[in-house]
Amino acid sequence: MKNILNEKRARDLENNLICDFIKLRGELGLTQKQMGEASNTIREIIAVIETRKKHPQINTLIKILEPYGYTLSITKIRKDK
Repeated sequence: MKNILNEKRARDLENNLICDFIKLRGELGLTQKQMGEASNTIREIIAVIETRKKHPQINTLIKILEPYGYTLSITKIRKDK
């Protein structure tokens, strides 16, 4: 049972990360194509991340975020989530 809860929590955290990724792209006013071009990534990779078709690779997320001054980091999980 505990393993199932851990898997659900991991999916929830990944979903939150992807939601933040989508929100950032919107705040920057970028299309998927523009974001891909700035990071030398094809638009389809951005779409796959945003539609959750595959688990995003950490190095891919960093590569996409870096041109905009962002990266991934480890943060403590808040208990109220």
